[in-house]
Amino acid sequence: MNFLRKIYLDFRYYLYKVIYPFPKVYSKEETLERVIKSGKSVARFGDGEFHLISHTEKLGFQDINRDLSNKLLEVLISNNNNCLICIPEGLYTVKRFNTHGRFFWKQFIVFHFKKYLKYFKYDVIYDNSFITRPYMDYGDKTKAGGYFLKLKELWNNKNILIVEGDMSRLGVGNDLFNNTKSISRILTLSKNAFSVYEKLLNKIKEEIVERKFDMVLIALGPTATVLAYDLSNEGVQAIDIGHIDIEYEWYSMGASNKVEVPGKHVNEVNFEPNVEDFKNDLYQQQIIAKIT
Repeated sequence: MNFLRKIYLDFRYYLYKVIYPFPKVYSKEETLERVIKSGKSVARFGDGEFHLISHTEKLGFQDINRDLSNKLLEVLISNNNNCLICIPEGLYTVKRFNTHGRFFWKQFIVFHFKKYLKYFKYDVIYDNSFITRPYMDYGDKTKAGGYFLKLKELWNNKNILIVEGDMSRLGVGNDLFNNTKSISRILTLSKNAFSVYEKLLNKIKEEIVERKFDMVLIALGPTATVLAYDLSNEGVQAIDIGHIDIEYEWYSMGASNKVEVPGKHVNEVNFEPNVEDFKNDLYQQQIIAKIT
């Protein structure tokens, strides 16, 4: 990191913290406890979702889409009592992050935060979108194991439906979901999943009625944010689970940097596995639908 750039960034960051109001955010541990106790859905916002709201830039797996942008904004400013709206801890404090995490969120605040000031509520405490990113960006990683154990309480002995991109493969090759009663999967597009949103939403609702799932876990970038919200309005507990599987893989291997995970798509290191090379009978048996 360029030393002068760091000085400039630090100066502007602390200046912004003095000048502008900032939203309050629960710790990831507090948010996890709130989800477990309440049984509510979880819709998460990261930097990518904010960029889509402002049409700033497309993501690696989602082009700018005006309908998606409008829907994300609807979710962000909503008062839905069935769904916890989660924003990044970095918008409140960077103290618990490692060097990379602090730098990333300071940059976001200095160069982008002003665009979103009008959308936040400053008299509430938001839930923490890092509920599903508990490992890599934190400085102290010693408590990650205990956090993952607590996280597994969410789906303990439950029939879960995983909705994911066709190369995400959540829980495959690890024990993240070993305490569930059953796992079923709906696969869809790894890129631009919002293009099949209505088909996907209708299929999920159809399967929930037919199979009586206890919970839906969704890993589909910004599409997961709005999908969790819409399902919460249907009385379904839906968790925008994001990168939890990759974070668990990194934790399990003791990784200190974001690295490739064999057999799984890792957007943040631009790693995309070969579909034909992947064979797992149990995973194939869990697939109940493909929406493309």
